[in-house]
This record gives sequence, structure tokens and C-alpha cells, in this order.
Amino acid sequence: MRALAAALLCGLATACTTSAQTSGPAPSGTGVDTAFAVDAVRSRFAGYTFGDASRNGYEPDRFCLDAAAFGRPPQLGAMGFHATNAALLRGPIAFDRPQALLYDGQGRMLGVEYEIAADAVRDPPVLFGRTFSKLPAHPPIQYEHYALHLWFIPNPSGQFADFNPSVACPLDSAPAAPHGPGSMPMDEDEMH
Repeated sequence: MRALAAALLCGLATACTTSAQTSGPAPSGTGVDTAFAVDAVRSRFAGYTFGDASRNGYEPDRFCLDAAAFGRPPQLGAMGFHATNAALLRGPIAFDRPQALLYDGQGRMLGVEYEIAADAVRDPPVLFGRTFSKLPAHPPIQYEHYALHLWFIPNPSGQFADFNPSVACPLDSAPAAPHGPGSMPMDEDEMH
């Protein structure tokens, strides 16, 4: 019930498009703490199927994204398959409106991703007290963007890390790894 109240509160308050701290009240006087906001997002999206995602403007991507696709060490794991709502990719960032939903190969919901085109903001966004990572263009997003992942499943690298070593892409589902070292560089802070 508390999570539903948070979702409704931020659905009505435009101030929720700013950021939330890792604990305590959010800036801008929204009164919603991070744990409360994370619970609200998890309650709303954890049971989403691909069908639910499609009905709500999220289109499944055909690639599973893993660390190797970004030229990163494979042991970092993967992000999984994304279902992206392209209408949200230019913002605003709001905790109750993630731009992408993350799934495994069996269609199980893994978490959500907040992302925004790099040219749509002056500075990297901050949400849940975390600064977004800058990601390079990759299938199907063909431009640099800022991203923050929120994992619903346990992640040894952290709840907000870009990759999860517990997630693996099915064989032949990831895009080809970039050629040459550093050809798809990511922020070094991507492990949050």
C-alpha cells in the first residue's frame, strides 16, 4: 500500500522528475525516500510481461546486451533484453517512468533502466542518489545516452550497476562485440 501511495504521489507531482537520495527525503520536497521509490517501481513493474510492456508503449529489442557487446570483460555479465519506450528517451527522468524494462531469455522481468539521450541534457542525470553512466551507441540505440539500471533481482555488483554477473545472454542473442580495444568505451564509473 505504501508503494502504491508513492507511485500515486509522484504521478501527481512534477517535482518527482528530479532525483531521490539513497535514503531519507528526496530533494525538492517530494517527501519520497529512495527505498520507498524503489519499492513503488518494483511493485508496479516486477510482474510485467512482454505483452504488458507492449500495451504500455514498450517495444522489445531483438538483442540481449552483455558486457562483451560493449567491449567490457564478459565476467561483468549482462543487462539482458530490453523493451524500450522510445517516446520517453528524451526525458524527463522520473522514478516512476523508466525508459526501458529488462528481461531474461525466458521473459522474466529483471529490472528497469532509466535512460536519456546525451544531447537532451546538459549534465548527467541523478536519480536515487546515483549519477547516470554515459553509454555509447549500441543496437538498437544509435546515439550516446545516459543510463541507470535498477535491478529487481540480486546483483553482486550492486542494485544500480549497469551489468549483472548473474545474467547471461542466450547463445547468439547478443550483438557482435566491437572490434579493437575501447571501440565502445563506457564511463569507468559504470560499476557504481
